[in-house]
Amino acid sequence: MVLFKEKEQEMVARAQQDPLAFAPLYDHYLPKIYSYVYHRVHNSQLAEDLVAETFYKALANIGKFQWQERSFACWLYTIARNQVVDSYRKQEPYLLDDGALGELLAPPGENPEVKALQNCTKEELLAAIYTLSPDQQDALLLRFREGLRLKEIAQILQKNEGAIKSLLFRGLKSLRRRLEGGKQ
Repeated sequence: MVLFKEKEQEMVARAQQDPLAFAPLYDHYLPKIYSYVYHRVHNSQLAEDLVAETFYKALANIGKFQWQERSFACWLYTIARNQVVDSYRKQEPYLLDDGALGELLAPPGENPEVKALQNCTKEELLAAIYTLSPDQQDALLLRFREGLRLKEIAQILQKNEGAIKSLLFRGLKSLRRRLEGGKQ
């Protein structure tokens, strides 16, 4: 459930004045940020570390946060994404979790891509998603797993909305081909 903008603004303003007031924001966004990070790194221990660092940086820099056509959620996802990218740059080896796949499927709908994705197993879907470019993985996870709007995804990935639409279209097209048995 997304916080109402006014309530969220009030909570952020309080947290900017008193670090202890950050707790409700942390409680609300922790599961969402963890889910996003976990599905990018595929390792629960690494995800926990990156999420902890994400919230540490958010709390340390909350005084610098400003509402300029950017929600607090977008700001948090941007910090989390940067943590993931930094972890890839460090190239620290890690093992994948066994059997901890999480729910990746989008809600049921009339969209043919969504229906095609629902017909495969989670393992097949994960394997196919992880063959996509990092930007396509981010765009698909943020859109279908986290339920963010195109504008929010564009802000997080620092691209325009047209580029996000293209990433989503190409990512879904590649997924469909891979899941139907094609290589690309």
